[in-house]
Amino acid sequence: MTANFTSGWLGNGESAWHGEGLVTEGTLPAREAFEKADALFAVEKRNLTYPIFNSSEEVVNQMLIPQLAMVRTDSNGFLGIVSQQYEIVQNESLLRMAEFIREEVDMDSVVVLAGGAKVAFTATIRGAEADIVPGDTVKRRIVGYLGHDGKTSVGAIFTNVRVVCCNTLAMAQAEHNKRTLTHKQGVNHEFNSLIQSINVARETFTEETELMKELASRTCTNFREFLEEVYEDQIPEGKQVDDMRKYKHLRFAYASGMGAQFAPHSLWNAVNAVTEVETSTLKGTARKRQSQFAKANFGTGLFRSQKAMQVARELLTV
Repeated sequence: MTANFTSGWLGNGESAWHGEGLVTEGTLPAREAFEKADALFAVEKRNLTYPIFNSSEEVVNQMLIPQLAMVRTDSNGFLGIVSQQYEIVQNESLLRMAEFIREEVDMDSVVVLAGGAKVAFTATIRGAEADIVPGDTVKRRIVGYLGHDGKTSVGAIFTNVRVVCCNTLAMAQAEHNKRTLTHKQGVNHEFNSLIQSINVARETFTEETELMKELASRTCTNFREFLEEVYEDQIPEGKQVDDMRKYKHLRFAYASGMGAQFAPHSLWNAVNAVTEVETSTLKGTARKRQSQFAKANFGTGLFRSQKAMQVARELLTV
């Protein structure tokens, strides 16, 4: 089993890159999807101790450590270290989020990662699908996520998935499409409020796809300069974008990547080249695809795709 993927349910007959998890045709009700993914386990905080040895190296006492361990109660699996003030949000709360929007979405997947340190679901919003150019389709999805590792927050992200590549397109207005809460005191009350405030916002999806269509109609006059702006914070002083290890992969994705034929040499093509390299799990080794999955959902891939959209949008006004 891969280090990142522990268990999961995947709908619509679409298996994951690693070939693991339970795959079914079509969608499922939220609770059944969570149950099939083994994603309704409970977690709790437990004391951590440090052994005290005598001169004969025998344990004579245990010293209590201020931090606490997060543990799965069903398997006693260790998930992370947290503070005394850390407030637990159980997986049942994430299920309630999925059930709250059940009339608006179709469940796509539920995954348990890193032994249970992270749990997430994805669902496609009904009626939020559009062709940017014929054959190149995007869909609006919501990703609900929850961490038990002491590092990952809890919240929801709205993303637009380019179906031809199965990658995530983050919009320039992504700060409005993401709701994040930390595990501080009162987080469960805040999470309940977050659930009640979720709006699938089909109106903003229409606005976003109109922007994508405009990007598809505009030529990217200099892809290299486009990349310089997108990766300006990653280019070391005295170096150029060409010196980045991923530069050749970005050039290939722009010229011959997945879906590049739909709007070649356009700003839309440029954005998708960055998104493919940063988030797509359809290519590369199993280790690489696993890393891409984490980046797309919990890491830098989403940010870099967002930056590409921002740069492309600014170029529309030039």
